[in-house]
Amino acid sequence: MRGHPVDMPETTPPVPETASSFNPLECRDFIISLALALAVFLWLFSELPMPGVTWDEGAPNFPAAKNQAAWIRGLFTLDSPFSKETIDHYWYTRSDHPSPPRTVAAVSYLLFSPWVDEIVALRIPSAVKFAALLATIYLFLRLILPRAPALAGAWSLAFMPRVFGHAHVFSLDIPIMCWWFWAAASGFLVWHGKLRPFWFGLAYALAFATKLHAVFLPFPLLTWVLVMLGTFHWKESDSWRRALGAAGWAILLAPMLYIGLQPWLWHDTWNRVVERFFDYASKTPIPLYYLGTVYYQRTPWHYPLVMLLFTLPFFILVLGIVGLAKPLLWKWNREPLSAGSWWCGPGGAHLFLVLHFATPLAIILLPLAKAYDGCRLFLPCFPFAACLAGFGYHAAARPLEGKWKSWIIHALLFTALTVPPAVSYIQIRPYYLAYYNEIAGGVAGAWRWGMETTYWCDALTRDFLDTLNQIIPEGKTVKPASMSFEVVQYYIDRGWLRATISDPADYYLLQCRQGMFSRAEQFLYYRCRPLAMVEISGVPLIALYEVPK
Repeated sequence: MRGHPVDMPETTPPVPETASSFNPLECRDFIISLALALAVFLWLFSELPMPGVTWDEGAPNFPAAKNQAAWIRGLFTLDSPFSKETIDHYWYTRSDHPSPPRTVAAVSYLLFSPWVDEIVALRIPSAVKFAALLATIYLFLRLILPRAPALAGAWSLAFMPRVFGHAHVFSLDIPIMCWWFWAAASGFLVWHGKLRPFWFGLAYALAFATKLHAVFLPFPLLTWVLVMLGTFHWKESDSWRRALGAAGWAILLAPMLYIGLQPWLWHDTWNRVVERFFDYASKTPIPLYYLGTVYYQRTPWHYPLVMLLFTLPFFILVLGIVGLAKPLLWKWNREPLSAGSWWCGPGGAHLFLVLHFATPLAIILLPLAKAYDGCRLFLPCFPFAACLAGFGYHAAARPLEGKWKSWIIHALLFTALTVPPAVSYIQIRPYYLAYYNEIAGGVAGAWRWGMETTYWCDALTRDFLDTLNQIIPEGKTVKPASMSFEVVQYYIDRGWLRATISDPADYYLLQCRQGMFSRAEQFLYYRCRPLAMVEISGVPLIALYEVPK
């Protein structure tokens, strides 16, 4: 029998989770984020002199930043500081990447070089940005997760050795990683009404003026917005207004800041912009040694996935995988399905993170894509991997709640998160860019797998230069092999290396980047005993050989 309406049980249709379901940020959250940033910055600052000058630092980054610093210093004394001749003299480099990260380094050089070595002064902005990134990751996750998982997510990024290693050096890779996350996070907050659309436009414009990787950033963001519109917000005018407003500001500000922050583009603007983008699209392929094979053109599609598998510390990798699968674990975590959809989560955060994690990896999977230098070219995926590790931490902790005391659960999880990478750091410091995890078998295991040992000259440290000066007699010559000549010339110019560069030479200084080995370098590496070397677990990173007579 059909019941009377008054007798029917009341049911409330599920309501999509929105910004109202976010956690409020308290004063202690800001204190935690600042403490985290300060601790990581001081840790980084203490190690900034340790890695050798890297490939991109030797040229173009160090010379470009110092030239810009000279222009800034002479801004009120140069006869025509804004003339084409003056701008070309101080701002031209052969690099086709944007110059603002070098401008930031130039300011740091002017501020700090009187008190610290110029290498440290030029590297400080990377450390500052990385520390600030950890703070913002914590605050972002805190909107969605409890305090401990949010802290675990941010903390895990500092214990990804390949990422942490890049935070020591002056390159464009840490800045674009930071600005990708900041632009994406601002877009998320704009969508939920937490920020005005202008701030996304500004963040995206600064990302675009940092490195051209930012051209790919709108794709995961637009996909997420379309999913959110199609699922929950299609008829909400405020959602459309915020989305279109953010896009409008980005379209307006990106070209303005890209040109406005680069004085070299102020003259002959159109031709120079076109030239830069064409040059960027026609780069000379860089060989890659991967799984025992040298690749000169397209990288195997699985390269970024294998590199993640081999370079993320094991427990962080596990947490990240659990975080990826977290929507499937709702029953295990004693949680009801998210209102509206299992993948949505608070404000669509989980889908948002997955899309931004996957995009830098997917770029490498495109036809004709080329990857090299370890994880450097898909570095923007790692902050989102750290966020997913925070989700994984939350999923791992929930089933234990009520069975164990809370402090025991978090102490065990943080110990597993921190101690193994910390032990690895002690073993490989400061050669973080050569790290391989337990799955790969460490550096020695990765060597047996046929993985590239090193790539960026960071193993040519000051201590090893002193060793070279003791071995190489005065007046003898050296040939940098499988590495940058500019790095070695930088040391010679500073008086840190006594030898001079020549080809042929009396000695080979061989960086163990197997993808670039010539036949002569293969002979030295596999058949000859080095006079000195930097090594980890018996695997050489850089070695000095006397040229066979």
